[in-house]
Amino acid sequence: MRIIEKNASLVRSLTLAEEELLAGFAAGSLTGPAVLQANQMLMKVRSANQWLACDCRKDALPVLNIALNGDTGRLVLRNNPDTPEHTPGCPFSKDEREAEQSRQESTPPPAWLAPDTPLGLIGDFRKASEQGPAGPVNEAAERRAQQHLLSLLLTWIEISGLNVYASHLKKDLTAQFAELRSVASRYPLLERVPASNYLETRLDMKHMMMLKARLREATVFGNHRRHGLLLDCVDQIKGRKLFNARSEDGFDFQGHHLYWGGNRTSGPLLTLALYSPATAGSNFYELIHVASVPVLSRAHLFPVYRDEEREPLKALVSLIDWMASKGVKVLMRRPVIGGQVMDELVLTSDQDRVLSVSLLEQPVGPEPDTEHFKRYADFKSLETFRKFVAGFFMRER
Repeated sequence: MRIIEKNASLVRSLTLAEEELLAGFAAGSLTGPAVLQANQMLMKVRSANQWLACDCRKDALPVLNIALNGDTGRLVLRNNPDTPEHTPGCPFSKDEREAEQSRQESTPPPAWLAPDTPLGLIGDFRKASEQGPAGPVNEAAERRAQQHLLSLLLTWIEISGLNVYASHLKKDLTAQFAELRSVASRYPLLERVPASNYLETRLDMKHMMMLKARLREATVFGNHRRHGLLLDCVDQIKGRKLFNARSEDGFDFQGHHLYWGGNRTSGPLLTLALYSPATAGSNFYELIHVASVPVLSRAHLFPVYRDEEREPLKALVSLIDWMASKGVKVLMRRPVIGGQVMDELVLTSDQDRVLSVSLLEQPVGPEPDTEHFKRYADFKSLETFRKFVAGFFMRER
Protein backbone atom coordinates (compact mmCIF):
# COMPACT_ATOMS: atom_id res chain seq x y z
CA MET A 1 0.00 0.00 0.00
CA ARG A 2 1.28 3.46 -0.86
CA ILE A 3 0.20 7.10 -0.61
CA ILE A 4 -0.06 8.89 -3.97
CA GLU A 5 -0.89 12.34 -5.28
CA LYS A 6 -3.97 12.67 -7.46
CA ASN A 7 -1.71 12.78 -10.52
CA ALA A 8 -0.52 9.27 -9.48
CA SER A 9 2.97 10.37 -8.37
CA LEU A 10 4.31 8.49 -5.35
CA VAL A 11 4.42 10.20 -1.95
CA ARG A 12 5.66 7.21 0.04
CA SER A 13 5.01 3.54 0.73
CA LEU A 14 3.33 2.53 3.97
CA THR A 15 5.16 0.50 6.58
CA LEU A 16 4.00 -3.02 7.33
CA ALA A 17 2.52 -1.80 10.64
CA GLU A 18 0.58 0.95 8.84
CA GLU A 19 -0.77 -1.54 6.30
CA GLU A 20 -1.97 -3.83 9.09
CA LEU A 21 -3.61 -0.84 10.79
CA LEU A 22 -5.50 0.11 7.61
CA ALA A 23 -6.52 -3.50 6.95
CA GLY A 24 -8.03 -3.60 10.43
CA PHE A 25 -9.78 -0.27 9.76
CA ALA A 26 -11.26 -1.60 6.50
CA ALA A 27 -12.44 -4.76 8.25
CA GLY A 28 -13.85 -2.80 11.20
CA SER A 29 -11.88 -4.94 13.64
CA LEU A 30 -9.86 -2.22 15.41
CA THR A 31 -10.45 -1.41 19.07
CA GLY A 32 -9.11 1.04 21.63
CA PRO A 33 -6.22 3.36 20.73
CA ALA A 34 -5.80 1.70 17.30
CA VAL A 35 -9.08 3.28 16.14
CA LEU A 36 -7.80 6.77 16.95
CA GLN A 37 -4.40 5.99 15.41
CA ALA A 38 -5.96 4.84 12.12
CA ASN A 39 -8.28 7.85 11.96
CA GLN A 40 -5.41 10.27 12.58
CA MET A 41 -3.37 8.65 9.83
CA LEU A 42 -6.24 8.74 7.33
CA MET A 43 -7.18 12.32 8.22
CA LYS A 44 -3.61 13.40 7.54
CA VAL A 45 -3.69 11.80 4.07
CA ARG A 46 -7.13 13.28 3.34
CA SER A 47 -6.11 16.75 4.47
CA ALA A 48 -3.17 16.64 2.07
CA ASN A 49 -5.65 15.87 -0.74
CA GLN A 50 -3.93 12.53 -1.43
CA TRP A 51 -5.10 9.00 -2.21
CA LEU A 52 -4.11 5.45 -1.30
CA ALA A 53 -2.99 2.92 -3.94
CA CYS A 54 -3.10 -0.81 -3.25
CA ASP A 55 -0.24 -3.14 -4.23
CA CYS A 56 -2.40 -6.26 -4.48
CA ARG A 57 -2.03 -6.31 -8.29
CA LYS A 58 1.14 -6.37 -10.38
CA ASP A 59 -0.36 -4.86 -13.54
CA ALA A 60 -2.31 -1.88 -12.16
CA LEU A 61 -3.02 -0.03 -8.92
CA PRO A 62 -6.52 -0.06 -7.42
CA VAL A 63 -6.97 3.43 -5.93
CA LEU A 64 -8.88 4.35 -2.76
CA ASN A 65 -10.01 7.75 -1.54
CA ILE A 66 -10.69 8.74 2.04
CA ALA A 67 -14.15 10.23 2.46
CA LEU A 68 -15.97 11.69 5.41
CA ASN A 69 -19.48 10.35 5.93
CA GLY A 70 -21.54 13.50 6.30
CA ASP A 71 -24.21 11.78 8.40
CA THR A 72 -21.95 10.12 10.96
CA GLY A 73 -18.76 12.21 10.89
CA ARG A 74 -16.75 9.01 10.36
CA LEU A 75 -13.93 8.44 7.87
CA VAL A 76 -14.45 5.69 5.29
CA LEU A 77 -12.24 4.10 2.62
CA ARG A 78 -13.82 4.03 -0.82
CA ASN A 79 -12.60 2.49 -4.06
CA ASN A 80 -12.34 5.12 -6.79
CA PRO A 81 -14.71 4.61 -9.74
CA ASP A 82 -13.08 3.63 -13.04
CA THR A 83 -10.00 2.15 -11.36
CA PRO A 84 -9.01 -1.56 -11.38
CA GLU A 85 -10.59 -4.08 -9.04
CA HIS A 86 -8.61 -5.50 -6.12
CA THR A 87 -7.50 -9.10 -6.27
CA PRO A 88 -9.82 -11.61 -4.55
CA GLY A 89 -9.05 -11.82 -0.86
CA CYS A 90 -7.47 -8.36 -0.64
CA PRO A 91 -8.60 -6.73 2.64
CA PHE A 92 -9.51 -3.58 0.67
CA SER A 93 -11.57 -5.39 -1.98
CA LYS A 94 -14.94 -4.33 -0.56
CA ASP A 95 -16.15 -2.20 -3.47
CA GLU A 96 -18.19 0.88 -2.69
CA ARG A 97 -19.61 0.66 -6.20
CA GLU A 98 -21.18 -2.69 -5.36
CA ALA A 99 -22.31 -1.39 -1.99
CA GLU A 100 -23.92 1.60 -3.70
CA GLN A 101 -25.72 -0.67 -6.16
CA SER A 102 -26.96 -2.86 -3.33
CA ARG A 103 -28.05 0.21 -1.40
CA GLN A 104 -30.00 1.48 -4.42
CA GLU A 105 -31.70 -1.90 -4.88
CA SER A 106 -32.74 -2.10 -1.22
CA THR A 107 -34.01 1.49 -1.11
CA PRO A 108 -37.69 2.12 -1.85
CA PRO A 109 -38.47 4.18 -4.96
CA PRO A 110 -38.82 7.95 -4.66
CA ALA A 111 -42.14 9.12 -3.26
CA TRP A 112 -44.20 12.28 -3.56
CA LEU A 113 -43.42 14.70 -0.74
CA ALA A 114 -46.33 16.77 0.51
CA PRO A 115 -45.71 20.51 0.91
CA ASP A 116 -45.77 22.30 4.28
CA THR A 117 -44.22 19.28 6.04
CA PRO A 118 -40.67 19.50 7.49
CA LEU A 119 -38.35 17.60 5.15
CA GLY A 120 -35.76 16.10 7.51
CA LEU A 121 -33.11 15.84 4.80
CA ILE A 122 -30.22 15.24 7.20
CA GLY A 123 -29.94 14.01 10.77
CA ASP A 124 -28.57 15.97 13.69
CA PHE A 125 -25.07 15.23 14.90
CA ARG A 126 -24.89 12.47 17.48
CA LYS A 127 -23.33 12.81 20.85
CA ALA A 128 -20.22 10.73 21.39
CA SER A 129 -22.10 8.57 23.89
CA GLU A 130 -24.67 7.68 21.20
CA GLN A 131 -22.19 6.52 18.56
CA GLY A 132 -20.19 3.37 18.98
CA PRO A 133 -17.34 1.99 16.88
CA ALA A 134 -19.77 -0.02 14.78
CA GLY A 135 -21.08 3.11 13.03
CA PRO A 136 -24.35 5.01 12.86
CA VAL A 137 -27.11 4.24 15.34
CA ASN A 138 -29.94 4.10 12.79
CA GLU A 139 -28.63 3.44 9.30
CA ALA A 140 -32.12 2.79 7.89
CA ALA A 141 -33.30 6.24 9.02
CA GLU A 142 -30.26 7.84 7.39
CA ARG A 143 -30.96 6.04 4.12
CA ARG A 144 -34.53 7.34 4.17
CA ALA A 145 -33.22 10.86 4.74
CA GLN A 146 -30.82 10.49 1.79
CA GLN A 147 -33.61 9.17 -0.46
CA HIS A 148 -35.69 12.18 0.58
CA LEU A 149 -33.33 14.39 -1.42
CA LEU A 150 -34.12 12.58 -4.70
CA SER A 151 -37.83 12.52 -3.84
CA LEU A 152 -37.67 16.26 -3.21
CA LEU A 153 -36.02 16.99 -6.57
CA LEU A 154 -38.54 14.86 -8.46
CA THR A 155 -41.45 16.41 -6.55
CA TRP A 156 -40.23 19.91 -7.40
CA ILE A 157 -39.89 18.91 -11.08
CA GLU A 158 -43.47 17.61 -11.06
CA ILE A 159 -45.03 20.60 -9.27
CA SER A 160 -43.14 23.19 -11.32
CA GLY A 161 -44.27 21.52 -14.54
CA LEU A 162 -40.78 20.82 -15.89
CA ASN A 163 -41.98 17.35 -16.91
CA VAL A 164 -44.59 18.85 -19.24
CA TYR A 165 -43.89 20.35 -22.68
CA ALA A 166 -46.15 22.27 -25.01
CA SER A 167 -45.29 25.15 -27.34
CA HIS A 168 -47.66 27.57 -25.60
CA LEU A 169 -46.15 26.67 -22.18
CA LYS A 170 -42.53 27.18 -23.24
CA LYS A 171 -40.35 29.06 -20.70
CA ASP A 172 -36.77 30.26 -20.78
CA LEU A 173 -34.21 29.00 -18.27
CA THR A 174 -34.71 31.95 -15.90
CA ALA A 175 -38.45 31.25 -15.72
CA GLN A 176 -37.88 27.52 -15.17
CA PHE A 177 -35.63 28.17 -12.17
CA ALA A 178 -38.08 30.82 -10.90
CA GLU A 179 -40.77 28.10 -10.85
CA LEU A 180 -38.47 25.80 -8.87
CA ARG A 181 -37.69 28.53 -6.32
CA SER A 182 -41.40 29.28 -5.96
CA VAL A 183 -42.14 25.61 -5.29
CA ALA A 184 -39.25 25.45 -2.77
CA SER A 185 -40.94 28.16 -0.68
CA ARG A 186 -43.66 25.63 0.23
CA TYR A 187 -41.21 23.02 1.54
CA PRO A 188 -39.72 23.71 5.01
CA LEU A 189 -36.30 22.31 5.91
CA LEU A 190 -37.43 22.46 9.52
CA GLU A 191 -40.62 23.79 11.11
CA ARG A 192 -41.25 27.30 9.71
CA VAL A 193 -37.93 27.37 7.78
CA PRO A 194 -38.78 27.45 4.02
CA ALA A 195 -36.21 25.68 1.85
CA SER A 196 -36.19 28.73 -0.44
CA ASN A 197 -34.58 30.79 2.37
CA TYR A 198 -31.47 28.57 2.23
CA LEU A 199 -31.44 27.67 -1.47
CA GLU A 200 -29.01 28.84 -4.14
CA THR A 201 -29.75 28.08 -7.79
CA ARG A 202 -26.20 28.46 -9.03
CA LEU A 203 -23.35 26.12 -8.15
CA ASP A 204 -20.10 28.07 -7.89
CA MET A 205 -17.78 29.18 -5.11
CA LYS A 206 -19.40 32.61 -4.79
CA HIS A 207 -22.91 31.24 -4.21
CA MET A 208 -21.62 28.50 -1.89
CA MET A 209 -19.98 31.19 0.24
CA MET A 210 -23.17 33.28 0.18
CA LEU A 211 -25.19 30.30 1.40
CA LYS A 212 -22.57 29.47 4.03
CA ALA A 213 -22.73 33.03 5.39
CA ARG A 214 -26.53 32.88 5.69
CA LEU A 215 -26.39 29.51 7.41
CA ARG A 216 -23.72 30.57 9.91
CA GLU A 217 -25.72 33.67 10.88
CA ALA A 218 -29.06 31.84 11.07
CA THR A 219 -30.80 31.43 14.41
CA VAL A 220 -33.81 29.47 13.10
CA PHE A 221 -32.04 26.10 13.26
CA GLY A 222 -31.74 26.17 17.05
CA ASN A 223 -30.00 22.99 18.19
CA HIS A 224 -30.55 21.30 14.83
CA ARG A 225 -27.84 20.80 12.25
CA ARG A 226 -27.58 23.77 9.87
CA HIS A 227 -28.07 22.88 6.24
CA GLY A 228 -29.07 24.40 2.93
CA LEU A 229 -29.52 23.38 -0.71
CA LEU A 230 -27.76 24.11 -3.99
CA LEU A 231 -29.72 23.54 -7.21
CA ASP A 232 -28.17 23.85 -10.65
CA CYS A 233 -27.75 22.18 -14.03
CA VAL A 234 -24.31 20.53 -14.15
CA ASP A 235 -22.36 18.95 -17.00
CA GLN A 236 -21.56 15.64 -15.32
CA ILE A 237 -21.10 13.84 -12.01
CA LYS A 238 -18.09 11.56 -11.96
CA GLY A 239 -16.89 9.74 -8.88
CA ARG A 240 -17.60 12.16 -6.06
CA LYS A 241 -17.27 15.35 -8.06
CA LEU A 242 -19.74 17.69 -9.73
CA PHE A 243 -18.45 19.29 -12.93
CA ASN A 244 -19.75 22.40 -14.65
CA ALA A 245 -18.36 25.22 -16.74
CA ARG A 246 -17.60 27.31 -13.63
CA SER A 247 -14.85 25.07 -12.25
CA GLU A 248 -12.27 22.96 -14.09
CA ASP A 249 -11.51 20.98 -10.92
CA GLY A 250 -15.16 20.32 -10.07
CA PHE A 251 -16.83 20.38 -6.67
CA ASP A 252 -16.32 17.49 -4.22
CA PHE A 253 -19.20 15.94 -2.31
CA GLN A 254 -18.85 13.60 0.66
CA GLY A 255 -21.96 11.43 0.67
CA HIS A 256 -24.06 9.52 -1.85
CA HIS A 257 -25.17 10.29 -5.40
CA LEU A 258 -28.85 9.43 -5.79
CA TYR A 259 -29.97 9.16 -9.39
CA TRP A 260 -33.32 8.68 -11.06
CA GLY A 261 -34.16 5.39 -12.72
CA GLY A 262 -31.41 3.22 -11.27
CA ASN A 263 -28.81 3.94 -13.99
CA ARG A 264 -26.22 6.69 -14.18
CA THR A 265 -26.78 8.93 -17.19
CA SER A 266 -24.56 11.53 -18.80
CA GLY A 267 -25.25 15.24 -18.47
CA PRO A 268 -26.62 17.76 -18.49
CA LEU A 269 -28.10 16.92 -15.09
CA LEU A 270 -30.45 18.96 -12.92
CA THR A 271 -28.77 18.49 -9.55
CA LEU A 272 -29.86 19.16 -5.98
CA ALA A 273 -27.07 19.09 -3.39
CA LEU A 274 -27.25 19.18 0.40
CA TYR A 275 -24.84 21.69 1.97
CA SER A 276 -23.82 21.37 5.63
CA PRO A 277 -20.87 20.97 7.99
CA ALA A 278 -19.65 17.36 7.95
CA THR A 279 -18.76 17.28 11.65
CA ALA A 280 -20.21 18.82 14.80
CA GLY A 281 -18.78 22.21 15.69
CA SER A 282 -17.14 22.69 12.30
CA ASN A 283 -17.40 25.97 10.38
CA PHE A 284 -16.32 24.20 7.18
CA TYR A 285 -19.36 23.57 4.97
CA GLU A 286 -19.34 20.80 2.37
CA LEU A 287 -21.60 19.27 -0.25
CA ILE A 288 -22.95 16.15 1.45
CA HIS A 289 -25.48 14.14 -0.62
CA VAL A 290 -26.36 14.82 -4.25
CA ALA A 291 -29.48 13.90 -6.26
CA SER A 292 -29.64 14.26 -10.04
CA VAL A 293 -32.09 13.92 -12.92
CA PRO A 294 -30.88 14.02 -16.56
CA VAL A 295 -32.46 16.83 -18.60
CA LEU A 296 -32.80 17.49 -22.30
CA SER A 297 -30.43 20.46 -22.40
CA ARG A 298 -29.05 23.24 -20.22
CA ALA A 299 -31.80 25.51 -21.55
CA HIS A 300 -34.65 22.97 -21.39
CA LEU A 301 -35.00 21.10 -18.09
CA PHE A 302 -37.36 18.40 -19.36
CA PRO A 303 -36.39 15.09 -17.64
CA VAL A 304 -34.66 12.38 -19.70
CA TYR A 305 -34.80 8.76 -18.55
CA ARG A 306 -31.85 7.36 -20.54
CA ASP A 307 -29.18 8.77 -22.85
CA GLU A 308 -30.68 6.97 -25.86
CA GLU A 309 -33.83 9.09 -25.53
CA ARG A 310 -32.16 12.41 -26.26
CA GLU A 311 -32.24 12.37 -30.08
CA PRO A 312 -35.86 11.18 -30.51
CA LEU A 313 -36.98 13.43 -27.63
CA LYS A 314 -35.48 16.50 -29.27
CA ALA A 315 -37.24 15.45 -32.47
CA LEU A 316 -40.56 15.22 -30.59
CA VAL A 317 -40.10 18.71 -29.13
CA SER A 318 -39.39 20.08 -32.62
CA LEU A 319 -42.41 18.24 -34.01
CA ILE A 320 -44.72 19.60 -31.28
CA ASP A 321 -43.57 23.13 -32.16
CA TRP A 322 -44.25 22.47 -35.86
CA MET A 323 -47.74 21.11 -35.17
CA ALA A 324 -48.47 24.16 -33.01
CA SER A 325 -47.56 26.39 -35.99
CA LYS A 326 -50.24 24.50 -37.94
CA GLY A 327 -52.85 25.13 -35.25
CA VAL A 328 -52.66 21.73 -33.51
CA LYS A 329 -51.70 21.99 -29.83
CA VAL A 330 -50.03 18.85 -28.49
CA LEU A 331 -48.92 18.47 -24.88
CA MET A 332 -46.23 15.96 -23.85
CA ARG A 333 -45.98 14.76 -20.24
CA ARG A 334 -43.52 12.43 -18.55
CA PRO A 335 -44.39 10.87 -15.18
CA VAL A 336 -41.37 11.20 -12.90
CA ILE A 337 -42.71 10.01 -9.56
CA GLY A 338 -45.24 7.46 -8.38
CA GLY A 339 -45.63 5.73 -11.76
CA GLN A 340 -44.67 2.21 -12.81
CA VAL A 341 -43.46 3.10 -16.31
CA MET A 342 -41.00 5.98 -16.06
CA ASP A 343 -39.88 5.68 -19.68
CA GLU A 344 -43.42 6.39 -20.90
CA LEU A 345 -44.23 9.69 -22.60
CA VAL A 346 -47.91 10.64 -22.89
CA LEU A 347 -48.86 12.97 -25.74
CA THR A 348 -52.34 14.54 -25.79
CA SER A 349 -54.08 16.92 -28.20
CA ASP A 350 -57.07 18.86 -26.87
CA GLN A 351 -57.83 15.78 -24.74
CA ASP A 352 -59.39 14.00 -27.75
CA ARG A 353 -56.33 12.08 -28.90
CA VAL A 354 -53.84 10.34 -26.64
CA LEU A 355 -50.63 8.60 -27.72
CA SER A 356 -48.26 6.84 -25.34
CA VAL A 357 -44.70 6.20 -26.53
CA SER A 358 -41.50 4.64 -25.21
CA LEU A 359 -38.23 5.89 -26.69
CA LEU A 360 -36.07 3.08 -25.28
CA GLU A 361 -34.76 0.11 -27.24
CA GLN A 362 -35.69 -2.09 -24.30
CA PRO A 363 -38.64 -0.49 -22.44
CA VAL A 364 -38.78 -1.02 -18.70
CA GLY A 365 -41.77 -2.04 -16.61
CA PRO A 366 -45.12 -3.31 -17.89
CA GLU A 367 -46.53 -2.07 -21.18
CA PRO A 368 -48.94 0.83 -20.57
CA ASP A 369 -52.59 -0.22 -20.52
CA THR A 370 -53.70 1.99 -23.38
CA GLU A 371 -55.02 1.43 -26.88
CA HIS A 372 -52.47 3.72 -28.54
CA PHE A 373 -48.97 2.73 -27.38
CA LYS A 374 -45.95 2.71 -29.67
CA ARG A 375 -42.30 1.82 -29.21
CA TYR A 376 -39.79 4.02 -31.00
CA ALA A 377 -37.62 0.90 -31.49
CA ASP A 378 -40.33 -0.59 -33.75
CA PHE A 379 -39.89 2.15 -36.36
CA LYS A 380 -37.29 1.94 -39.13
CA SER A 381 -35.99 5.46 -38.60
CA LEU A 382 -36.50 8.68 -36.69
CA GLU A 383 -38.18 10.19 -39.74
CA THR A 384 -40.81 7.41 -39.97
CA PHE A 385 -41.48 7.85 -36.24
CA ARG A 386 -41.98 11.61 -36.71
CA LYS A 387 -44.33 11.04 -39.63
CA PHE A 388 -46.41 8.57 -37.61
CA VAL A 389 -46.78 10.95 -34.65
CA ALA A 390 -47.63 13.88 -36.93
CA GLY A 391 -50.20 11.79 -38.80
CA PHE A 392 -51.74 10.55 -35.55
CA PHE A 393 -52.49 14.07 -34.33
CA MET A 394 -53.08 15.94 -37.60
CA ARG A 395 -55.18 13.61 -39.77
CA GLU A 396 -58.71 14.83 -40.46
CA ARG A 397 -57.89 18.24 -38.96
